Amino acid sequence: MPTFERMESFLKKSEGRVNFSIKAHRLLTHEISSLWKTEAQVFKNALKLMNQKNLLSSILFQFPQSFHYDIDNRFYLSYLLDEFEGFPVAVEFRNKQWILDSVFEGLAKKNAAFVYCDMPDLKHLPAFDFESKEFLEQNCTKIFGNMAYLRLHGRNADNWYASTDNEKNDKNGSARYEYFYSDEELFSFVPIVKFIKNAGKRCQIFFNNHPKGYGAQNALKLKEMLQS
Repeated sequence: MPTFERMESFLKKSEGRVNFSIKAHRLLTHEISSLWKTEAQVFKNALKLMNQKNLLSSILFQFPQSFHYDIDNRFYLSYLLDEFEGFPVAVEFRNKQWILDSVFEGLAKKNAAFVYCDMPDLKHLPAFDFESKEFLEQNCTKIFGNMAYLRLHGRNADNWYASTDNEKNDKNGSARYEYFYSDEELFSFVPIVKFIKNAGKRCQIFFNNHPKGYGAQNALKLKEMLQS
C-alpha cells in the first residue's frame, strides 16, 4: 500500500515532468474484506497530492478472473467507484461475464474508464474484434467512454495459467506475460489508437514489464508506427 510520503517523493523527483498511472492495491481488488473502506481511505490519501496537481493519469482497478458478475460484486464495484469520485479511474475485468452494455453504461455514469485488454483467446477471458473497422466505429464511444486505457498483455495461451504452486510446472508467474508481439500484430493496434485519438479521447497504452524486456521493445515499435 503506497504512502503519502512515498508518492510525494515521486512528485519531487520527477519535477512535474511525469504523469502517473497507479495500480490499486490488491486489498481493493483481490483480497476484499469488510475493511475495504478503510483501505480505500489510506490509498486515496496517498494519491491526493498527485491528483490535485493533475499528474495522476489514472488509478487502475484490475480485478481477477475470479471476480464474477454477481450481485455482491456489482454492488461492491459501484460503492468502490463512488468512494473514488474525483479520481481518474480505470477498471479492468479478467472475466468476460462483465462484457455487457449495462456495465459500459454504468462505468460511464461513474466517470470510470473500461480497460481494453489484449489477451489470449481463452474461454473465460474477454475478447473484442477491434480489427473490424465496423466494430470499432460502432463501439468505440460505448466501450472507452471519456478515456481509453489499453493493456497489451500478450497472447501466450499456453502459459496463461502457469503457476509456481504447481510442482509439475517449472514456469513462474512472469511466464504468463512472456510474449513478443510481431510487427504485424502491433500494427493491428494502430487503427484503434488513431480512431480513439481522432474521437478526441485520451489514450493510455501499457505493455507488461516482462523480465526479458519484450514490453519495452514492443512499446517503442508501436510508438514508431503511430508516428509514421
